[in-house]
Amino acid sequence: MIDDIINTVKDQIGGDLMEKFGLDAGQKDKALDITKETISNTVSKESMGGGLSGVMNLFSSNDNDDDGNSMLESIKDALSSQFSDKLGVDKDKSGGITSMIMDKVVALFGDKLGSNFEIGDLLGMLGGAKSGGIGGMLGKLGGLFGK
Repeated sequence: MIDDIINTVKDQIGGDLMEKFGLDAGQKDKALDITKETISNTVSKESMGGGLSGVMNLFSSNDNDDDGNSMLESIKDALSSQFSDKLGVDKDKSGGITSMIMDKVVALFGDKLGSNFEIGDLLGMLGGAKSGGIGGMLGKLGGLFGK
């Protein structure tokens, strides 16, 4: 499912990324691959490390609370750093690219998940529920508690 979201982002803002920030097609594709990997890794790590409420809030259709905003900033910082390193763009450009991509990604996740969902739903979208991975474990754990 995250592949669908990233492809939608590519379709909706790919041209804007290239035009506004001077990226070539390869850099645009790499930026979106980095985004996918960073979001997947961050959500998995935070879900197991006490950041579950921020993850849930960030990707819901609800307005972000402090935890959601903190999670968003964490992801944006990681992306911006990676865009500078891997795309060879300066800090201002990497920040702009990050904001443009994350605004669209968060909105699309919120549209898909709505305001009330289980962590297993989100992790399933990220591929974490495959083969009983973290999404499967957390989904089962959530089921025990009626979530």
